[in-house]
Amino acid sequence: MVLLFLGLGMASCGTTEPGPTEEVLPSLDVLHEGAWLMGVDSRERYLLFTAQNVFGTYAKVLPDGGDIRVSDPAEAAIFAQDGDSVLLWSPLSGEKTRTAWLWRLGPKAGIPFTTRSQGDIVHDRALSYVAFTEADAEAGTTSMRVMDAATCTVKACPLRTLLQVPGSTLLLQGGGTTVLASDATRAWLIDVPSGAVTELGTVAGPSVLLGGGSHYSVFDRAGHLQVFDTATRTLQWERSWAEEVDRKDWNVLSALMTDATTVVLNIKEPPPPPPAFPTDRDTVMCDATGCSVFGYWEGACWYGAGRTDLVSCTRTVRCGPWGCEYQLTYFDASMRLLVNTTTSRADSPQVVFNADLSQHASLRIDGSLQELSWDGPAGLRTARVSGQVDRNLFTFLPNADRLVFAQNVPRPDEGFETHLVAWDGVALTDLLKLPGTPASNAQYAPTTGSPTTLYVTVAGPSSLNIVRIRL
Repeated sequence: MVLLFLGLGMASCGTTEPGPTEEVLPSLDVLHEGAWLMGVDSRERYLLFTAQNVFGTYAKVLPDGGDIRVSDPAEAAIFAQDGDSVLLWSPLSGEKTRTAWLWRLGPKAGIPFTTRSQGDIVHDRALSYVAFTEADAEAGTTSMRVMDAATCTVKACPLRTLLQVPGSTLLLQGGGTTVLASDATRAWLIDVPSGAVTELGTVAGPSVLLGGGSHYSVFDRAGHLQVFDTATRTLQWERSWAEEVDRKDWNVLSALMTDATTVVLNIKEPPPPPPAFPTDRDTVMCDATGCSVFGYWEGACWYGAGRTDLVSCTRTVRCGPWGCEYQLTYFDASMRLLVNTTTSRADSPQVVFNADLSQHASLRIDGSLQELSWDGPAGLRTARVSGQVDRNLFTFLPNADRLVFAQNVPRPDEGFETHLVAWDGVALTDLLKLPGTPASNAQYAPTTGSPTTLYVTVAGPSSLNIVRIRL
């Protein structure tokens, strides 16, 4: 074990940067065979994986250390911002409950702090706390429970109960150290460090906490949309959305706050008398100046690509014997249009964005050829590629100077192999051969050094393998 953590110390120091005359060539290393990548520490000291043939989730010390068993097989892993701890949770059991673990960087296994988690699991970026719900079927109640990392040890991991309500529906949203809890009719604002719970009263629609926690929105008893400052709980603006868009008695299916000034509502018409069936849905956008029906998006707008600063909206264009065609449109946090695409069963554009949403790239199928497009400050650029592009690996590099993707390339023996290809907007470059097809989306090591590193799970001839690609 001493040798293992000597390896950890060496990994945290990084590798020697190439000199000005050295050429960095793309390289690939198989880091682990028979494993599915779950994530990489922000400083590339370790990665987490679920073993293919061995029961459990493990940490592998980088660059060349051993494996540490962290937990039973986990469904998800969330890394603390500094990478020193990880939150993991299991798939739902037959009783619809989850086990959750806190693992700290080191030789010991993760600490199971609940076996009865249900529904939402929320936390801050530092993983100083984890909030979740537990239901008591016998008592008919649901509780919001909190694990505080500072007091959680292997010997004891005490939990706090900050809220208990009747019923089995309690939803949680987290932003910083604030949690917004809600059930079908009520909402509560909770300051996690102090444990203070503020009842927001009866609500008539889904409550929303802005991603950073600075603002929240609720619907009052009359259904009016209200936006508040979280710190002061003062009303910032209010709109009678249904009256403004002539949608009296329509139901709000979901709401999302893209920033402190904008709320998007997905709504549905009230049920008509039988045998008629309600089909009409709309999307409404509101800010302090008013509300309006937004692009007739059929109530199908939500956060895109796991980001709260990106909104994706979908509507059906037409349907026929060949299937349905859909319009997909992406907006930034201020609901400024970024890109508009159309998809059908035979043509499914894949759109990826760089970190600040200033550039996006997409892939479109056109018969036997596929077309890449890249839109950004340099304008629109396109390129045709032959051979199937594997969309499990289709991404900008962190500095957005290249798009990289996996592509099936024919072999002399009439078979195919998978290569990693780069496009800089001008030329396509075959970088290297992959030992299989990508089985998951590529993950970056979120560092600013050189070279750029990708970590990918690939499906080889006999097993899943985790590979590291340096570019």
